[in-house]
Amino acid sequence: MKGYFSLLLHTHMPYVRKNGIWPVGEDWLYQVMSSTYLPLISALERLNDEGVFPCAALTLTPVLCEQLADPYIQERFIAHLKTMAEHTTRDIRDFEYFQDPGRKALAQSYCEEFRSKLLAFTSIGGDLLGALASLEREGAIETIASSATHAFLPAQEDERSVKRQVLLGLESHRKHLGRNPAGFWIPECAYREGIERLLEAEGVRYIVADATSTPELPSTCAYMVGESRVAALMISERARRNVWDDVSGYPTDGTYMDTTKYYDGSGLHYWKVTGPKVPIEEKEVYVPDPATRRALDHSRHFVQDVAGEIDSAEPCVGDAKPLVLAAYDTELFGHGWHEGVYWMEVTLRSLSGSDSIQVTVPSRYLDDNPPMSSTRLVESSWGTGRDHSTWVNQDTGWMWRELTKAQERLFDLASRFSGESDRSASRALTQATREVLLLESSDWPYMVAKERAKKYATERFNTHLERFRGISDALESGEPGRTITLLSEVEEADNIFAELDLGVISGQ
Repeated sequence: MKGYFSLLLHTHMPYVRKNGIWPVGEDWLYQVMSSTYLPLISALERLNDEGVFPCAALTLTPVLCEQLADPYIQERFIAHLKTMAEHTTRDIRDFEYFQDPGRKALAQSYCEEFRSKLLAFTSIGGDLLGALASLEREGAIETIASSATHAFLPAQEDERSVKRQVLLGLESHRKHLGRNPAGFWIPECAYREGIERLLEAEGVRYIVADATSTPELPSTCAYMVGESRVAALMISERARRNVWDDVSGYPTDGTYMDTTKYYDGSGLHYWKVTGPKVPIEEKEVYVPDPATRRALDHSRHFVQDVAGEIDSAEPCVGDAKPLVLAAYDTELFGHGWHEGVYWMEVTLRSLSGSDSIQVTVPSRYLDDNPPMSSTRLVESSWGTGRDHSTWVNQDTGWMWRELTKAQERLFDLASRFSGESDRSASRALTQATREVLLLESSDWPYMVAKERAKKYATERFNTHLERFRGISDALESGEPGRTITLLSEVEEADNIFAELDLGVISGQ
């Protein structure tokens, strides 16, 4: 055996519950649950049944877990699947009228798919997290924690905000997954100096970093971070490029489904990528069989390239063998790349049959290959430019200024009102903390900087900021009636971490 391969899927969605519906809002989450999370769980269960385990590591961000565990979201998702099944029947009638057999066949397959997904979801009681926890107990996967609302940690000016994000994230993971996580995903792979000491105190064994954080060292080896016992594992740039490159990545192939073009009647996809820079109105109808064959081609190429990276890897200190750590956003598979879950499944199956490569998860790799050297990580991220500019720039500067002021005010309120016997004051302080946590999400500056649903992201940031200010003003007014009235309007919409003690964890 020459080396190891580990697939890491970063599973995250921003908080959209009761904060908009379409085109960005709750429906965004339901689409991902349908096109990514349910198919992914099915694929992992098949692999586990075949003896292909452990096969993957999954980050499960607390802000996503809170939503997936919410009965409201679960009920709405069932309604979403039923609605989509109804949409497909209308599409079938449309394509019969247009005498379009290709799209009619796709619509029929969609109809069967949504009905199957409804059965699959109800068969597990709507508990996606429970299904993943079960897979982890069986040794099929490893789950990884992250910060509470996926905050971009290097830009937090107050260390108390970082500590709150990390500790609350770990506590949420223990609540939803039933175990202390071995690993911690730093949002956007943006290392903040000293975070390893905080994680070490909580029993975390490793973090994941971009290869640019150790530019002088082989990225296929693990290193201890500074003076800590927390290891850093580096993402493979070769594996990233093969899948994620905007120009040459596998999902850009013209044979695959174009997931950006929607049919007006249903919002479903019936076209293929067709070719680079082909106008959306000139896309050709999608044909499943050639796309499946292309996914097999890309799987073979990926497996060969992983083997090549291992063969050419520089030696690690000691007897450690190289690791190719392939990390991607989970939502790319299925939601962004229709054929992606299938590609992932056949790739893991192929790699598991290799005599020279062992499929593993990060903690098991570290068990077999404990790091024998340490390093200091430098500023980096897995964003554009591998720096902080995707989140901190002139377009988002105002967001960071407002966030810092809100954080300062929250800590002041905490020092003044913690321990108050007045129930309304305690509720107000808790809700104010929730609003600041939601303000801290890295999703809002990312969407603004990348101009992806920029208006929605700006509105969401300003909404949470206004809610925080209103609650804070009401709390300082000393008028319980006014405070309770305002809280009743906000608590139900932003009820994240309702079962955790935000006061204790945030140091209030």
